[in-house]
Amino acid sequence: MVIGTADPGAPHAAMGKWGRAKATLQVTDWFGMVPDSIITLDADWWLQASDAEACALIEHELYHCAQDRDEYSSPKFNRWTGRPVFTMRGHDVEEFIGVVRHYGADAAGIRALIEAAEAEPEIAAAGIAQCCGTCRGAT
Repeated sequence: MVIGTADPGAPHAAMGKWGRAKATLQVTDWFGMVPDSIITLDADWWLQASDAEACALIEHELYHCAQDRDEYSSPKFNRWTGRPVFTMRGHDVEEFIGVVRHYGADAAGIRALIEAAEAEPEIAAAGIAQCCGTCRGAT
């Protein structure tokens, strides 16, 4: 079950010129403009979710919405408007368990994740990772 997705606000180029125009019109009708990102949530799930689950899902989807980086890893800005350039990003850590098992957390670059996993939750325990349409679509 997918309960949340994060997508770019601007329609995809693969839609073709006509498809992009229709999608842009629809999004503009909804929001009055084309937003940088659109987060879509399942309303039925939202009504029964705990506060911690709802916050975890929103935060998860917001992490997918990020400012793009240039070739020097600096934040990217549009040269004509000066506004930030946004992109969709994957997870901070994507690694095979076997690599971590064989070479360790430091070699795999996930030491911070191990430390975060070993600590108590800062807010509350919640489980939403398998319900994110953005994540499921990437696998």
